Amino acid sequence: MHPEERIQLLRMFHYVSGIPVEMLCGLSCVYRLPQEIPSAAQITGDRSLLPAPGPDDRSVQYLTTPALETYLLLSTGDGFLLRAGPVLQSPVNPERLAPLIRAGVLPFRCKQALGAHYSSCRVLDDRTLFYAGKMLETLLLREAPAPNLVEVVPDTGAPIDNSFFSQTFDYRSMQFQHAPYAIEQEVCRMIANGDTASSKHILRDINRMPRAKLANTPFRSLKNSLICSCTFMARAAITGGVKPDEAFTLSDAYIQRIEASATTLDLYGFEAEMIEGFTAHVRAVQGERFSAKVAQAMQYINLHLSDPLTVATIAGAVFHNANYLSRLFKHETGETIHQYILKKRIEEAAHFVKNTNDSIADIASFYQFCSQSHFVQCFRKAMGVTPGEYRRRTFAAGS
Repeated sequence: MHPEERIQLLRMFHYVSGIPVEMLCGLSCVYRLPQEIPSAAQITGDRSLLPAPGPDDRSVQYLTTPALETYLLLSTGDGFLLRAGPVLQSPVNPERLAPLIRAGVLPFRCKQALGAHYSSCRVLDDRTLFYAGKMLETLLLREAPAPNLVEVVPDTGAPIDNSFFSQTFDYRSMQFQHAPYAIEQEVCRMIANGDTASSKHILRDINRMPRAKLANTPFRSLKNSLICSCTFMARAAITGGVKPDEAFTLSDAYIQRIEASATTLDLYGFEAEMIEGFTAHVRAVQGERFSAKVAQAMQYINLHLSDPLTVATIAGAVFHNANYLSRLFKHETGETIHQYILKKRIEEAAHFVKNTNDSIADIASFYQFCSQSHFVQCFRKAMGVTPGEYRRRTFAAGS
């Protein structure tokens, strides 16, 4: 197919589906519509947030990145890669954006720009996304040119042609390469509860599905998939009460083992081993035996450290009276809810001070401190040094 005809077909696809499109040759962009395509990779400057195509199987690949953006990738067989996206499969609001920043997937400094990007990003359900991919295949993988090809008028709100919904719906299940979000959330909930057996049971359900294609070779893709699993398990352990530094240290150790593995056999059963490790740490923390209401309040706080928190909102989340919860919390923990929130925010912020180059001001703002000076004051009181000195000591120790 001549490049100009391919570009015309890409324009048709974009105007019908409303999905941004690019035609790439190597690392060079040959064509793009619209001229500027906002994405997490473009906003952050991190190209690892762009999807890497798997082996050329002459069909559309549906790939979701760690930044929750979904792309359609199609290799043409003559050296070109067609990339459609990004789109979202569900809205990414501030509550979903914050965990990505806390997990280190996205930087603090881009929070505002990313929030604006996600709020304007097109959202497609599974069915519509699947048939968008089938439309891309139908248009671009034909052997014969389209007769009487006519440019269409732009209308990014137009629905995808119903003729593309006529194929067998069951075929869709063979195309999607990521475990449903709800199942992953259930694994996280079980890890946060320290429930090893239930976590492994749900993991078996996930592993019956095809793994995501996250690299050009199956072995590298498996490693990347395990690293993603390790990341969400660490976040779940923190939700269950494990200190951030403790969870991240365990996560780092697992990731180093993944990278050092030489064969697929070395990684067999490794996800189950990670579950055992993280749930063991959660059970050790929960062995402190707080009452159910206090433990629930702690879990809610740990999950929402980067959000505005009040006693009233916490009490509402655990269905309890605010005054009674405050007294119960102080009686069982020896500290007020406010003191606990401050302590946990400093503990988690310290991880990012130590392990990233994000500015102190961005970290302070993300964790809801009213000013950088207030953050510095609280940090010094808790850690004995200012954030700047804490970072310098870390760099000095590592040099």
